[in-house]
Amino acid sequence: MQDRFSTYNQAQLTRRQMLAGMTALAGAATLGGMPGIAGAQDVASVKIYGVPTAALKDWAPMEKSIGVRAELSGSSNDVGVFMRDVMGANMGDSVDLFVFESGTEDILGPQGFYAPLDEANPELTLWERTSDDWKRSAVVQDRDGKQWGVPVIGNADSFGYFPEKLGMAADSEEELSWSLMFENENTRGRVAYGNAYTYSMGVAALYLQSKGAATFGDIADLTPEEARTVADFLIERKKAGQFRTLYGAFEEQIQLLTNREVDVINCWEPAVREANLKLGPDATRYAYTKEGYFKWGHGAYIAAQAADRGNLAAIYKVLNYFLGGEYRALQARDRGYAGPNMDLGVEYAEANGWSADEIAALKATEAKVNKKFSKPYVSTTTPDNAGAMEEEWQRFLNA
Repeated sequence: MQDRFSTYNQAQLTRRQMLAGMTALAGAATLGGMPGIAGAQDVASVKIYGVPTAALKDWAPMEKSIGVRAELSGSSNDVGVFMRDVMGANMGDSVDLFVFESGTEDILGPQGFYAPLDEANPELTLWERTSDDWKRSAVVQDRDGKQWGVPVIGNADSFGYFPEKLGMAADSEEELSWSLMFENENTRGRVAYGNAYTYSMGVAALYLQSKGAATFGDIADLTPEEARTVADFLIERKKAGQFRTLYGAFEEQIQLLTNREVDVINCWEPAVREANLKLGPDATRYAYTKEGYFKWGHGAYIAAQAADRGNLAAIYKVLNYFLGGEYRALQARDRGYAGPNMDLGVEYAEANGWSADEIAALKATEAKVNKKFSKPYVSTTTPDNAGAMEEEWQRFLNA
């Protein structure tokens, strides 16, 4: 059975791919334990598999607030790996919630791996007051408008950079061009570029279109001819020595910055924040850009098998927590991400004695995301032309 994403075929799944998903589950047991093990009986437990940036740095506040312990195993940001893990390793047999970027619900929902969201569940108390901009977005609904999940976080990604290396003031908010990533002599050989086409191909197309070198119908879903144009450009820049390295994991983003191995890297905003914890405030910055951003959102989806495990109330408590002020405030403070019900985050901070600077930062985070979201483009992990895009991306990787 071949899906639209063109990276998964039931008959072609290898033993190695299945074991990769099972290894992730074993890792979760090491990090937090499985439901029902010693030490977990005092509170309900919900097991999550998803991108690590959706996690709180410390889940203790949630456990104290709602009496549910989160046990998160971090997934790769590669949608192909994520979907193989979910589909090939039967992860829903032991995982309660999946958290990933928009697109997977279009495939994993209709194919029976996600359970439809019960909007009337009594634990989902914040659903009604959550704006349709978030809860009815393509992040958590499929193309037919069926509701599969709850919105968690969103942001508009750009690139991290060292202001001193670019001759800029540390507190500058100047809008920079993606040319620093792709064809700037001052950064040539000092650029790290993400090795997943779903994350990196679109921003190259965005840059080409912005400078008038090409025109694309949908940057997030390039036709075969359009994908070839982007790959040709990237191959030329690769041969010119623009890229120092191609990275994979989030941890590599942090390492490349903290080790000062590169001057520019297209990365997640938390990588810049983590690097600055070691290097000092504003040692690295996260760019406002002239051309636009990789705009994304994450949703939380219930594993189809979870309904029979007896902890559905705890699962919906966690989903509701994702919509609440505590999660919103902690995520914005620690990672710079916004999300639904940002006003509740401000209320939480005020009620819990956060400083005026911290409260102002929450409001600034919301304003920052609004500013960035005014520019193109919105990503998807499951474009219709995924096969052609991945094929052209492999040609770039192999060049």
